[in-house]
Amino acid sequence: MPPPVPHNRRRDKTVLSCSFCRGRKLRCDRLSPCGACARRGKPEECIYSSPEQDRKNAIDYRPHARNQHVRQRITRLETLVTEMRDLAQSPHQPPGNVTSLHETPRGSIPPAIPLEGHATDNMSKLSLTDDEAVYIGSSHWITILEDIRLLKDELSDDYSDGAQTGESTPFDAGLMRGPPQARVSLLASATCPSREQILAMIPPRKVVDRLVSQFFNSFDFAPAILNRSKFFGEYERFWSNPSAVPIMWVGLLFSVMTIPALLHQQDAGAGVPTTESIDMMETYRTLTIYCLIAGDYLHPTRYTLETLILHFAVDQNVNVDTNVGNWILIGVVIRIALRMGLHRDPSHWPNIQPAQAELRRTLWMVLYQMDFFTSTEVGLPRIIKDSQCDTDPPTLNDDTNTLQPVTDHVPLVHLIYRHTIIKVAAEIYDATEAAKPSSDTITVLAAKLDAAVNKIPGWLRYKSLEASITDNPVTILHRIVLDVLIHKAIYLLYRRSFINESTGEESTISNELCIESALAILDHHRRMGEETEPGGLMFAIRWKVVALSHEFLQATMILCFALSRLNEGGLKKEHWASVHRRDDIIQALTNAKALWNRSADHSIEAQRAASAITAVLKQYSHTANMLHLTGSDENLSQLPGLASLGTFDFGQNMALDPSLFAVDDDDMMAFGI
Repeated sequence: MPPPVPHNRRRDKTVLSCSFCRGRKLRCDRLSPCGACARRGKPEECIYSSPEQDRKNAIDYRPHARNQHVRQRITRLETLVTEMRDLAQSPHQPPGNVTSLHETPRGSIPPAIPLEGHATDNMSKLSLTDDEAVYIGSSHWITILEDIRLLKDELSDDYSDGAQTGESTPFDAGLMRGPPQARVSLLASATCPSREQILAMIPPRKVVDRLVSQFFNSFDFAPAILNRSKFFGEYERFWSNPSAVPIMWVGLLFSVMTIPALLHQQDAGAGVPTTESIDMMETYRTLTIYCLIAGDYLHPTRYTLETLILHFAVDQNVNVDTNVGNWILIGVVIRIALRMGLHRDPSHWPNIQPAQAELRRTLWMVLYQMDFFTSTEVGLPRIIKDSQCDTDPPTLNDDTNTLQPVTDHVPLVHLIYRHTIIKVAAEIYDATEAAKPSSDTITVLAAKLDAAVNKIPGWLRYKSLEASITDNPVTILHRIVLDVLIHKAIYLLYRRSFINESTGEESTISNELCIESALAILDHHRRMGEETEPGGLMFAIRWKVVALSHEFLQATMILCFALSRLNEGGLKKEHWASVHRRDDIIQALTNAKALWNRSADHSIEAQRAASAITAVLKQYSHTANMLHLTGSDENLSQLPGLASLGTFDFGQNMALDPSLFAVDDDDMMAFGI
């Protein structure tokens, strides 16, 4: 007799997507072959585990008419919960006007009781399950995406299969995506080969010479990590007697070789790396890990920190999507640097030679920037605490724009000016991550940011590409990166007023500044996309643009959120007139969608960004059509952005499948209703 089925067991959900789309978390149109498999030219790999009739029934299961009703119900319930929360949190609210827990209206939730499995502090997110807890801070782009109400049901179906199997959820899809488990990791135990086996895997000198040359001439941080002349002397001694050098120096050499191998991989045609470039990079990366383990990296000696920094730089860039493991790895590297005293300025110890002091300062500057970018990327606190550190940046002579006393570090000038912006941006990030800062704090931080921007010399300030055609492409990229960082800092400073939609003049200023910053960043995204094409100004350095992907994602979500306010406002004229630069937002999102679609085949985050844009623009078009049907000419005059949607084919860009927009009771709980 078969065992009885538990009453609380959920019904098995039929898998409707093909195996490829299910594995890559793509939206499958459930045709045979589906659109994704047809586009990549492999229809024979489009395999379904469910019969065709089941897929047809699922597609026709819910009529489109229910979609609008469910949307209205979600919005109405969310508005009710928000109002109740505001009443409960208001310190001046008379006690008699606050609804008690026993008087909670039917169909709503008590505002003080968090939903099972989810917690929130206005902007940050905490996802709780029996197996894990995942926190994402308020600055992460996924947090902004979750705050766009109309996207909750639009995007949830993209990951429905994965959610049932525990592989991912709409909350953490893309965030927790990491390297394959079979890959060797410094943070996991690994069997280390012998020293002789490691040395035997070093390629011929001609190959190594080329890689070392490419490292020093292509990698921006090379002069900040290694002294060229000193390394070359050690390099010559290594080839004279390889067995005499410390194993940690061998790891340093492999890490140096890994950087050009990574550049080859990123530079291999249209973002699709060759098997040879992947194997070369992965081999050198693995050998670097073996040398770090053999050299006992937790007890640092000479070359340990430099090797760890280069290893982290590879792991940070090898994954297209965000990997929280990198945040953990940089934490290990920074704590080793703290153990070595790099957080204290060398001037405290007169016995440190000037050249060594400058190297310690530059290494700390590199770690500081890596910590900032990694922490803001995953939306988690920075490892470095400024109150415990006093290391100055490398010395810069303002008259000659050269570094003293180590003249070999001249290429570091742009990194030092970038560091001045990042220092202020990091202070802003720390001050705004947990709660909204006071108006006085915002004023002080804004003044610090202005002062840092004013220190940037004229040759490094951003100017249009049309005015830069005679400049070095690397210099152009440095200017763009600086400008992106400045706008990122502005958004971080004002984002809480922007997201929470406060009232008054302060809110208006915050909205305008955040939207202006996002538009500026996405304009850089568009121009860099154009100029990295064959024949473009930055085609030769196109691999360096990948480092800004998170900033572009963040700007995309800011504009999606801004436009979603129009959709939530419905047909009220004041809502349509409230969004700053509406036409530019629509155009920027349309351009960004095309760019994200180009990366969607190998990036989950790019898929989500493209889907978010499609959903927001489609809803905007729907609301505009409703205005047209009601004959409200006065309201139509408030929609100049409608013209920019004239050539946008939503039917082709997003499958109009009724099941994509339907919401059942389980979905309502996931949305907090």
